[in-house]
Amino acid sequence: MQSFRHALKFFCLALLSLVFVAACHNSEPTVSPQIPDNGKLVKHALGETVVPLNPQRVVVLTQDALDNSLALGIKPVGSSFAGFAQRAGYGNFPAYLEDKTEGITNVGHTASPNLEKILALKPDLILGSKQAHQSIYRQLSGIAPTVLATRPSEQNIQIYAEALGKTKEAKKLQQELDRRFQEFQQQMGEKLATTEVSVLRFRPDRVRLYMNKSFAGYILHRAGLPRPPAQDKDQTYEAVSIEAVSAMDGDVIFYFQDNPENSMVTKIMEHPLWSQLEAVKNQRVYEVSFDTWLLGNGILAINKAIDDLFQYLTQT
Repeated sequence: MQSFRHALKFFCLALLSLVFVAACHNSEPTVSPQIPDNGKLVKHALGETVVPLNPQRVVVLTQDALDNSLALGIKPVGSSFAGFAQRAGYGNFPAYLEDKTEGITNVGHTASPNLEKILALKPDLILGSKQAHQSIYRQLSGIAPTVLATRPSEQNIQIYAEALGKTKEAKKLQQELDRRFQEFQQQMGEKLATTEVSVLRFRPDRVRLYMNKSFAGYILHRAGLPRPPAQDKDQTYEAVSIEAVSAMDGDVIFYFQDNPENSMVTKIMEHPLWSQLEAVKNQRVYEVSFDTWLLGNGILAINKAIDDLFQYLTQT
């Protein structure tokens, strides 16, 4: 009996403790970010951040953030560069943005931006990506309000535009993009559904087939163009050997190279099976920009790619 009373007493005390803790927890007010008169709250990949209404000194840490900011009429004070060591022009901003990036400070590679350089620029807003910058988000936020998008895509312009105070401009850019894709489809007519487009990347030691989840795949999907069966897969890319030349075929082949001086292009194009491809026999093989079709990921790059679609597919 005595032990039962002790057990009951312990149970009651534990229950009272739980009730007390719960009551205290529920009584705590919800803490909301303090938003100054000259600020606004922006939701992004890692939560919510208060940013200036009209930021003046923006640093961007991804290719699509650079592309989209420039498209929105904002010239960053600093930007990272993207790409791979084998890329021609590695360490520089992409060639298709050359006329728009003069005076922008290079703060290092997207994967490892130089925090000291960023700090020295005294930014009032930093734009980046969750994939590349989640691990340094705290350091970046200590420098300036930081907004991270999910992954490079056209949709990121909405997040960047909200942070930059350019939502109206972004809507107009996207409407113009829709109009251009529709115009392309109209000009293609019945050929649209029967023109399978293959996308190849020639690296120094291998060839990659770019598929539906790649930036190139996204552009072709928006354009309504089908892919060859070997590339119509829900992934980004697939590396193939020189013996898999047949997987590179399509009605049309678009290809780009990391560096023309160190590329598999010659080796592949001299292979006996290459000349048997339908696109090769019909002389429908076109080199397109590495910077635009692989690295771009923004509104300006998409428009450059649409230019290629018009040039190579509607004028033949």
